[in-house]
Amino acid sequence: MISTLSPMELLVLVPIALLALCVPPFIAYRRGVERLGLVIVVSLIGAVTGLFWFVALIMAVSMRTRGSGATLRPSA
Repeated sequence: MISTLSPMELLVLVPIALLALCVPPFIAYRRGVERLGLVIVVSLIGAVTGLFWFVALIMAVSMRTRGSGATLRPSA
């Protein structure tokens, strides 16, 4: 399939693919998730398989954020 693409098509498709690869880590970073590194690793694996990219996207949207943990402080 790649061999049938012209160099101009590759020049357009490669940056779009790289940009799509960065979507889950960017969302996770903006949300401030606790395990950003895990989202990045799963997204990189998703670059090869495709399926894990969707897993990384779901993780980025649904993981707990750093500020979401309710902490109880003892009253003085």
